[in-house]
Amino acid sequence: MSRLRKTIDALVYATVCLGFVLLYVANEVVPGWLLAALFFGVFLYGLAALAVVKRYSWAYYFVMALAILVLALSLPQPEHYAFATNGQTLSFLVFAIGGAIQISLLVLIPVHIWRGRSRSAKPNRA
Repeated sequence: MSRLRKTIDALVYATVCLGFVLLYVANEVVPGWLLAALFFGVFLYGLAALAVVKRYSWAYYFVMALAILVLALSLPQPEHYAFATNGQTLSFLVFAIGGAIQISLLVLIPVHIWRGRSRSAKPNRA
């Protein structure tokens, strides 16, 4: 397995672990409906991680869709940036690290897919 694929897989697994930290941090702060939505997101990322482990061909596309969704929902929220100024260090670290992981996935997965396609398109010479 390539180093790039191992890195992507590790980032997917890290996202799931960070999701559990998010649930812990958000448990006392957010309303129940939002906590349920966060739980559902962590569950979906868990399914994505399972698909990555099983090497399903669609797994990385699913991860990319989830990364876009996570960024689209979290980046516009001014409350997330306020964590840094309010002294909520753990909350801000979860937000910052999570965002960095999602951006990394959105960069690395297309590179991995492109490399896989370019290798399969090269004819084998005997």
